[in-house]
Amino acid sequence: MNTKRKLAAILSADVVGYSRLMAQDEEGTVSALNQSRAVFRNAIEIRGGRVIDTAGDSVLAEFGSPVEAVRCATEVQGEITRLNAQIPEQRRMLYRIGVNLGDVVEQDGTLYGDGVNVAARLQALSEPGGVWIATSVFDLVEGKLPLDFILMGDQTVKNIPKPIRAYRVALEGSPATAASPLAMPSGPAVAVLPFTNMSGDPREDYFSDGITEDIITELSRFRDLYVLARNTTFQFKGQAVDVTAVGRRLGVRYLLEGSVRKAGSRVRITAQLISVDTGAHVWAERYDHDMTDVFAVQDKITARVVGAMTGTSGALARAERRAGESKTPERLEAYDLVLRATAMPAGSKETYRAMRDLLERAIALDPGYARARQEYAWLTLRGWAFRQDDASLPFDQLFANAIHSVQLDPADAFAHRTAAWGYFFDHQLDLFEREAELAFELAPYTADIFAQLGMLIAFTGQWDRGVGLVAKAHALNATSAAGFYHSTLFYDSYLKGDYRKALEVIRQNPRQQLLETILKYVMAYGQLMELTKAREYWSKYAAAVPESSLEWLRENVWGRWNFLESDTEKFLEGIAKVTLSISD
Repeated sequence: MNTKRKLAAILSADVVGYSRLMAQDEEGTVSALNQSRAVFRNAIEIRGGRVIDTAGDSVLAEFGSPVEAVRCATEVQGEITRLNAQIPEQRRMLYRIGVNLGDVVEQDGTLYGDGVNVAARLQALSEPGGVWIATSVFDLVEGKLPLDFILMGDQTVKNIPKPIRAYRVALEGSPATAASPLAMPSGPAVAVLPFTNMSGDPREDYFSDGITEDIITELSRFRDLYVLARNTTFQFKGQAVDVTAVGRRLGVRYLLEGSVRKAGSRVRITAQLISVDTGAHVWAERYDHDMTDVFAVQDKITARVVGAMTGTSGALARAERRAGESKTPERLEAYDLVLRATAMPAGSKETYRAMRDLLERAIALDPGYARARQEYAWLTLRGWAFRQDDASLPFDQLFANAIHSVQLDPADAFAHRTAAWGYFFDHQLDLFEREAELAFELAPYTADIFAQLGMLIAFTGQWDRGVGLVAKAHALNATSAAGFYHSTLFYDSYLKGDYRKALEVIRQNPRQQLLETILKYVMAYGQLMELTKAREYWSKYAAAVPESSLEWLRENVWGRWNFLESDTEKFLEGIAKVTLSISD
């Protein structure tokens, strides 16, 4: 037995929806599979690689160079796209490809180890027709290939102890790119790193984090700027980073970093804007103010960033922001309560109630504070939609709160997002569309808004449009609004009958304990008639929701969300197969 260790670039690929294709046309699928395998073998040979395995619908290959592995992957996807253009869409063979560089064990010509496993996990994460690579590959191929890479964030995957930092290769004409309804920004891009808490008390992190988020929000108001979302940049919190390397990895031209020191009634905020290309400071300033002036400091920092990046004067920056001045609180205590509430990790009913109580206190202190009203309306509306609040306000009151948040600050994209949710659940679709479009217009590069509204648009029956918006959100920020992203793509795959793909999508959802996630497993496993697994998940759901039944789910789950009865019945179909098997 010949065994040795080595470092290798591993390419892992498989066919999307292979079982469905075989069920529709066995001979045609086998012919297409053989044709695509020939494409792989030819490209792998040309790029100096070696085919390890071609079991079933998969391909596994190794390369001595990660550059050649990525070049091979992109060439294969390009050739298969050209082949697919000649056949009907429902018969097209689409591959997902993952590439990793890692230590492997070779035994009698076969490769084993995490180096192979990570490549397989990246392949499972990829969109159909796409290529995902690990950061170990990205670090060696960046700048050596005429390709763009999109940071997809840290991905937690099965049987790999640490999250995988992943990048998506921006392939021209790939399904995810083609589905995106909006153009990516061509202007200057900035990432705001988490401002460091210099107060000496970790419990004050919420305040420096809140300052950072507010600056991100204010910068996002400017249509000429592309501002990375909070979830993308907060992965660097507490780390000593090489700002030039981080900036290049995130694909931005500028980085804003700083610190916050709060002492009594005074606050000191430092900020510096750094050019990624040169590593030089574009500007750096320190602000010492009374706590009540913290919003004026945010305005100054925003104006300086905009002026430095776009040539826009500080006066213009302040003028654009006047529409939102009503959101500035009169009581600093109210602002502090809002920061405390929004810093809490959402999920459980206990956390929900704690957040609601903090926001209610903020509103009581400052009834005209638009941010507090908007956050409260958004929280309670979601609490009603996801059944998190066991003593929820009547829907009429929730709806009124959502509309009032827009009236207090018409320039706030998130307020329009919240109002859109209100109109959606009130079945006023024309007004839902109006508010959604206003939110998109005010925040053209905000991933959360596209994911949160894209899911609702899909539930109105516009699945392609909704999925396109959610795919756009994922391209803008892979870690943002993750639950909305995974839910939308799960339902899309489920409705198309690709239940294996639906399972793969939901397995990537970081919130595996949510009842909605558990129910999705029941649906998919039920449709696949893998009833042992389906019953296991159904018992978990039924234990948490004793009143659950097909009729209860029809009325209380999809009855709230889904506008097409045919889709609702399809969702219930998978669950019915499970419940009937139990009764039998």
